[in-house]
Amino acid sequence: MLEKIRELIILLQTGIEDYEGQLKTLQEERLKFIRLSQSNGFGTDENSSNESWLLHLKQLEDSLELRVNALKQAIKETADDITSTEKSNTDS
Repeated sequence: MLEKIRELIILLQTGIEDYEGQLKTLQEERLKFIRLSQSNGFGTDENSSNESWLLHLKQLEDSLELRVNALKQAIKETADDITSTEKSNTDS
């Protein structure tokens, strides 16, 4: 049981570090978008247009949401595993 908790702690630490790094990237990209919006600096090609920037930001946001959901699922699964292990040990 303690080993499962240790594994979860490592998973959470890594997941939180990754999440924070990606959140920082999203914030930086949002600032770039705001600056481009204020200066009307969007390009006309498909990689620099307003629409492509919005899509890029949406993809970053979606990725962050997936990371959070994966962490939540890992917590739930570990908790269920620990609970079932405890029940098995008390039933024995």
